[in-house]
Amino acid sequence: MTRLLASPAYRLVLASFLWSFGGNLVYFFLNFHLEALGFGRQAIGLAQALLLFTGVVFALPLAYLIPRLGYLRSLHLAFLLAVGSGLLLGLGLLVFPSLAGYGLAGALLQGAAAPLMARLVPPGRRVALFSLQAALTTASGFFSTLLAGFLSEWVGARWVLLFALPFFLMAVPLVLGLPEGEGQAPRFRGRFGVWLRLLLPQVVIGLGAGLVIPFLNLFLKEKFGLTYGATGFVFALSSLATGLAMLLQPLLVRRVGKLGAIVLVQALSLPFLALLAWAPWLPVVTLALLVRGALMNAAGPVYAALVMDYLEDGERPGFFLVESGIWSLLFALGSALSGVAQEALGLAAFHYLFAATLTLYALGIALWPWAFGRLRAAYGEGEGSS
Repeated sequence: MTRLLASPAYRLVLASFLWSFGGNLVYFFLNFHLEALGFGRQAIGLAQALLLFTGVVFALPLAYLIPRLGYLRSLHLAFLLAVGSGLLLGLGLLVFPSLAGYGLAGALLQGAAAPLMARLVPPGRRVALFSLQAALTTASGFFSTLLAGFLSEWVGARWVLLFALPFFLMAVPLVLGLPEGEGQAPRFRGRFGVWLRLLLPQVVIGLGAGLVIPFLNLFLKEKFGLTYGATGFVFALSSLATGLAMLLQPLLVRRVGKLGAIVLVQALSLPFLALLAWAPWLPVVTLALLVRGALMNAAGPVYAALVMDYLEDGERPGFFLVESGIWSLLFALGSALSGVAQEALGLAAFHYLFAATLTLYALGIALWPWAFGRLRAAYGEGEGSS
């Protein structure tokens, strides 16, 4: 353990795990927390949209600020904002401004963490370390959602979010003293076509995800009459399955390459999304939830490593912020539209929402080979550098 903590890269991985533990607790229980505060379904949809829309508004400013501020100081600022906003949100004070502050913290983390990680490890280790980081941060959801279900029974849904704060605070010492890295402002001239191809499949999938993913806990609770604790247990298992799938991604990448791994696992997730939407039996729906989440989300660290092959060091913070901003914009749009549909149609709205999500997922997956075809021709295979 001491040797691991001596490695800057593994310290950042452990800090990411703690951050994600608290963040997953907030993400999973936010809808129930807002319900306990008296917000209606449409207001909850708008709250989810605001949380993500903040990242859109600040994407370009932070793309220029983070390289000048430095990756490490940007992480410190992210932790400070997360603790302050999380405290207010957990107490039910200034709820919408607090959501905006929490969204800004997430944007800072998004723009600084991946480029810093890329500097801390050589290209040949990126897939392995990005997969380990993603696996641990995702698997943290297993424990945080279990904790959320237990806490809801102990202190009530009104106070669960406050228990995320200690995990944010524990992450701070781990990033103190990491090697600082400063990038450059993003270079857009002559890069539009490259960025478009790197972004398009991802953001199309983001729009589809926004329609149903933020509301899966409410969907399962209403459809099957689950308790908070049972709902938390199901989502905890989903996080654990996703983390295990991410650990297997380096093996898959060695066999079919980064692009092949992304397309394969995401395409295999589509039948399970259909089962999740329309199967009438809870055991089948639970299995579909586990497998769908594991397959669809396992591609995340491989995508992060893949785009590094086509980006210059100085433009990486800007790219990840723009990618997160556009993805969040479409995800937020989907969340807002979904909230309106649910307000009007109730549980029946999910029939249409899942159908739209399946269509957009299929389109996004089909765009991956198109997006990277010309990039491979221009840059080479792009599979061996990380």
